Amino acid sequence: MPARHDELGVGSRAWVRVDTSLRIYWHTLFDICPGLLRLEGEDGQLSDGMSIFRPFMAFAAERGLSFDWTYYLWVDVWLQGSGFRDRVDDDLRLTLIGAAAARWAVTDRSPAVGLVIGTRSADRGALPLVVGWKPADLESGREIETLELEDPLPDPATPFGWFTTTSRSLDHFPGWRDLPL
Repeated sequence: MPARHDELGVGSRAWVRVDTSLRIYWHTLFDICPGLLRLEGEDGQLSDGMSIFRPFMAFAAERGLSFDWTYYLWVDVWLQGSGFRDRVDDDLRLTLIGAAAARWAVTDRSPAVGLVIGTRSADRGALPLVVGWKPADLESGREIETLELEDPLPDPATPFGWFTTTSRSLDHFPGWRDLPL
């Protein structure tokens, strides 16, 4: 568990193993969402990432979260309940949501071609829907876009809701699904 990492003795064999295994998760988060590193901590200093990463990893461990495409959404959920809440702007939130959609688009093996992610408007105002599309062919890449509908969808019951679609035409709303653990 990250909270006990330093108890292993910096440089010890056990510390190096834990550090190496956690490093991939740090890079998966901050390489994709570098705006997180620009958040100021409660002391007014820029974050080195560890003031976000360690408490988030403890949060994830307590809840038994998996680090699949929902990883970035759970980081946002944690941020909204943390001391960083007032420093997280809509652009950073959309970056996190877009990262989740992009990861889904390149890792999902279901027949679905798209993932739609929505936010609850009571949580700091409504953000546009974020849609991740799988590559249409071998030469194209995944696509991420934001959508604002004329007739908004109902709010998800949780901070994030999602659904998949088997068509690039979003003419059907199957209802929101909650984030998996």
